[in-house]
Amino acid sequence: MTPRERILASMEFTGSDRCPIHHYIFPGALWRHGQKLLDLVERYPDDFENENIRNNLKNMPSGDETDEDVIEYEDGWGTVWRRLRGYTSGEVLRPALPDWDAWADYEFPAPPSDEYFEQFAASVKERHPEQFVSGSGGGFFQLMSHMRGPANFYMDLAEDHPGAHELADRMVEHNLHNIRRYVAAGVDCIRFGDDWGGQNQLLIRPEMWREFFKPRYAKMFAAAREEGVHVWFHSDGWILEIIDDLIEIGATLLNPQHDCMGTKRVGEMVRGRVCIRTDIDRQWTIPFGTPAQIEAAVAEAIEAFATPEGGCMLHGEVGQEVPFENIEALYSAFYRLGRTRES
Repeated sequence: MTPRERILASMEFTGSDRCPIHHYIFPGALWRHGQKLLDLVERYPDDFENENIRNNLKNMPSGDETDEDVIEYEDGWGTVWRRLRGYTSGEVLRPALPDWDAWADYEFPAPPSDEYFEQFAASVKERHPEQFVSGSGGGFFQLMSHMRGPANFYMDLAEDHPGAHELADRMVEHNLHNIRRYVAAGVDCIRFGDDWGGQNQLLIRPEMWREFFKPRYAKMFAAAREEGVHVWFHSDGWILEIIDDLIEIGATLLNPQHDCMGTKRVGEMVRGRVCIRTDIDRQWTIPFGTPAQIEAAVAEAIEAFATPEGGCMLHGEVGQEVPFENIEALYSAFYRLGRTRES
């Protein structure tokens, strides 16, 4: 099977030769391990042309910089951040909308140009039919939290502030414009991502999520699903209470941090209903476990999510603290064990 055929078969439960694989390695890990890590991913390539790794190579520290250097930068929405150069996303230092007085004069970033989408559509044609291609659904919950500052935004939600509704609705319309352009360009999937969970609970009440966020996600998801395009949704943390909601409104690939909720428990909820992009435990197992424990975690995820028809994409994030032998164990297990169910 081609990578695209393998991914689509797993997402659509039509039978694939093995679980598709998707790597993600942070710049700090690339900086720490260097060429031997690049050689490893060439030996165990993923089904996405190792795209994430190639992109993160562009963010490598250079010269006498290290991954511990703290830098400040402004994102495309006007929020100022600080972060460690080689690893983290960082934290909001100065939000773009520190108070609602700034809202009246706030200008959203311009959408990508027509030329960008024309070039993107040409790229899709070049990469099809071999490669799976996705487009971004844009930011939503986390982006609004960054723009207002997290504490401010949680208060906006608690007070049901009209400004929060205006911001959310405008964000949806901004995203819909881009989603429709990506769909028209011929993508296989639209990607969404918001980290909705803490370690052991949802960040807000499920009822609030269903009232404020679910209808807006549904509108964005529908712009893809109504055209036969898949929806990929990522969330870190505990999201057990909203998994069924995400499936209901059209998510066809979920990437939950399933270990914190119990991999077996999540599997009992979703197996055969939605494809799961695994998140092998990166809090303890990948960085601090043994190669045998890593292999056991991969086997557990395959058992929980994969069926003979599909349903499991193997993935585990690699940060700068992960020893090389653990990365090798992870990728070796993906290749060896990923054939045991989807074949």
